Amino acid sequence: MGKHAILIGAVVCLWAAAAGVDESARALADASNARPSTRPARRVADFASCSSLCQVRQPFEKAAQVIAGMGYRYVDLSCLHWPPSPPHANVAELMVDFEREASRIEKILAANGLKVSNLTFDGLDAANFDAYTQRFETVMKLANRLNAPLVNIMAPPNKADKQAMADKLKVLQEIAARHRVKLTLETHAGQLTEHPADAVWLCRQVPGLGLTLDPSHYYAGPHQGGNFDEVYPFVMGTGLRAGGMNWETVQLPWGEGPIDFAAIVRKLESQGYEGFYVAEYIDGFNKLDAVQESKKYLAWIKSLD
Repeated sequence: MGKHAILIGAVVCLWAAAAGVDESARALADASNARPSTRPARRVADFASCSSLCQVRQPFEKAAQVIAGMGYRYVDLSCLHWPPSPPHANVAELMVDFEREASRIEKILAANGLKVSNLTFDGLDAANFDAYTQRFETVMKLANRLNAPLVNIMAPPNKADKQAMADKLKVLQEIAARHRVKLTLETHAGQLTEHPADAVWLCRQVPGLGLTLDPSHYYAGPHQGGNFDEVYPFVMGTGLRAGGMNWETVQLPWGEGPIDFAAIVRKLESQGYEGFYVAEYIDGFNKLDAVQESKKYLAWIKSLD
């Protein structure tokens, strides 16, 4: 009986210890992109990238020249359809003649010594879903062609039915997995990812789905700078710009505002993050010079190493 009592006591202790596991640790263990933290330290500056949206009103030929001229080696290539701005990667042209449009992009990248950190594409609410999946498959094909490891899409509007969107995202994740490309949703005010808990819920509903973290929206949006540590285990990409506490200040000069970007980088690196750190200043969004702010960002990230 004494041995049985000891055994039962040990089981009870183990159960109690398991029950007390902190929720953030459980999220880390459950996350599809969680990786060991024993990885050797890497130079984060080697993973600096710049969104082509810093030249959103210019054709990709010009955008690539400007980004390379700032000293970047990687670009977050926009596949967004934002008329009247010229598309940097024209999905409509890819669907008509994939080889011609893909070759055009490749030549521009090569001429400027750039590689692609990721592609950014429209949200799944942008078109009829059947039509959208065809366009999405084409973007995945382009990602493979350009050796881009990740495609980031805009999340659905915050009024959309979460379960219905999760079901559609499962279809997209299956396509992405078939192409061996990571798929992420951007954290964004006014979208289903504007609250960290909802962003994590979507990732848990769609195994393999990740997040592209834009912390400025967790400050300017309804989350108002609250803790968002729960999203870190699901972060596979980033879009970084200084920002304030409302929509009018969601894009501030680099170095201003309440966001502690050094802390964000430390937290991501400590959890084995393998993605890029993308400067996402958007030309024309406000009066800021997106190129000058992207330059300041690059100098900052180099200073971290």
